[in-house]
Amino acid sequence: MAGPDSVSPLFSELYNTKVRMLRENLVRLDLLLSRHNFFDCQTVLQLQHPQSHRKALLLQADMDVDADGSDGDRMPIGTGAPTNFKPFTSFKWAKKTPQPNPYLAGTEERLKKAEDEFNAKTVTAERKNDLRKAITQLRAEVATLKKFSFLIGMTDPYIVIPGAFTRGRDAAKTGDYAVVIFGDAIYPSIVGDIGPNDKVGEASFRIGKEINPQTTPYNRPVSDLKVTYLIFPGTADPQFGPPDLEKLQATCQKLVDEIGGASVPLHHWENIIPPPPTPTPSPTPTISPSPTSTSSPSGSPSASPSATFAFPIASPSPTK
Repeated sequence: MAGPDSVSPLFSELYNTKVRMLRENLVRLDLLLSRHNFFDCQTVLQLQHPQSHRKALLLQADMDVDADGSDGDRMPIGTGAPTNFKPFTSFKWAKKTPQPNPYLAGTEERLKKAEDEFNAKTVTAERKNDLRKAITQLRAEVATLKKFSFLIGMTDPYIVIPGAFTRGRDAAKTGDYAVVIFGDAIYPSIVGDIGPNDKVGEASFRIGKEINPQTTPYNRPVSDLKVTYLIFPGTADPQFGPPDLEKLQATCQKLVDEIGGASVPLHHWENIIPPPPTPTPSPTPTISPSPTSTSSPSGSPSASPSATFAFPIASPSPTK
């Protein structure tokens, strides 16, 4: 499938962007790309199978970790907030339950603090301008967290692509199916998030942890350019929703078969999100014995006053 014309113009665009941003940020050391992040991509190829005509975008890169995302419907407890954590992903869908997002309360609290500071009499005009921008952003985040659910980096297999890769002919889009190839393993995935235009090679914590058990939000699973990301443009489902891991595997298998198949079976993802807690049953009302009742015969079991049962059961007959 690869030929002289397979190299995508996205590759040169990526490195032109890296050089431009490096020059623009020379006086901002906090914004400069590290040497590792500058040399994070070996090639970008646009491929098409000659028989099936199935198209694929191939990236050869390293792997950084994306631990973003949250979904109160599936996981009402947060997974932590590492540096630069965001409770959102580009892949989102309308909430299906009234269960609040685990990061909503914290976002609302930050919004209230910003509003209180903005209304303080001692705040300077410059600080007020910064607060105005922060309040606008926080209000938008609160509204988004109330309305949508997102992928969860700790539990869902997805990859991140630069925003520039989503534009142009045959570009990849959020929700497109993909596979991640490392060593002898092929991991089904989707395009779940869109990242900055000057970085390539990022996958969810779930994928990173499967590849390298030492993975953390601060420890990348693969530093060398040995990870292949194969994205199938135009394959996103028309409507997004909570990940269906069985459908993910079946769809990725079909797409891989359309470009010639694979010599190993695709990795099978297990759902690791704990099931919701079982509701505590309502206690059965107990009836206190009347003062005239006789005591139980010796040797017969008597229920503890605090014992409750989900369903009433008959007491055993006394043994003679």
